[in-house]
Amino acid sequence: MGQQSLFPSSASPQRVISFDTLTTKAEREAIRARAVELARPVPVKTGKVELRHARGTKTRPTDQRGFDFLGKEAVPTQPQSNIICDAPVAPSALRIEAAIIDLLFMAVGSAFGLVMFRYEGGQFSFDKHTAPFFLLAILTVPLFYKMLWTFAGRDTIGMRWAGVRLVDFDGNPPSHQRRYQRFLGSILSLLAAGIGLVWALVDEDGLTWHDHISTTFPTLTSED
Repeated sequence: MGQQSLFPSSASPQRVISFDTLTTKAEREAIRARAVELARPVPVKTGKVELRHARGTKTRPTDQRGFDFLGKEAVPTQPQSNIICDAPVAPSALRIEAAIIDLLFMAVGSAFGLVMFRYEGGQFSFDKHTAPFFLLAILTVPLFYKMLWTFAGRDTIGMRWAGVRLVDFDGNPPSHQRRYQRFLGSILSLLAAGIGLVWALVDEDGLTWHDHISTTFPTLTSED
């Protein structure tokens, strides 16, 4: 049997199309140049990167005090008063006048009591044994006098006579609690050798210790 070839002798038409037959010579040269240009590595552009920092405003807490390195002293400010209302503090002369009038009323009342005691047959004997009791009795008179008006929630006769009235730092009539604080504060002012009363001469608002303790002060009655 004769040997047969696996492939027929008549070759099939060529299916690969030649590159040269597609374009002209000029076009082929342009395509090759373009391919060479695309195959060439592109150099990496290196540039200086500048970072712009945002200028933030430096804030400092309001409660933080700065140091004066440049020698600039802060402008001193006037101390603010604790009194909120516009009512003026009664002058010291009117306060002394009110105290004198109250003392006169207490003296008249004490004298009337002594007269009645003498009229009923009482005897007075002043010696070193009875003197402390008389002194204690004299001191209790202004104590009970002030306590009476404190419990009543009213100004004393001397204050009304002198044209002053008691108000709190807000300008309102003081409550009973503030009047009690003022009563106890006045005792403290007297027990401290009267320094609590003299304090009004050096205080920026002209207030005594019991004024500050009770947050009350006497003002003019005509001021509303």
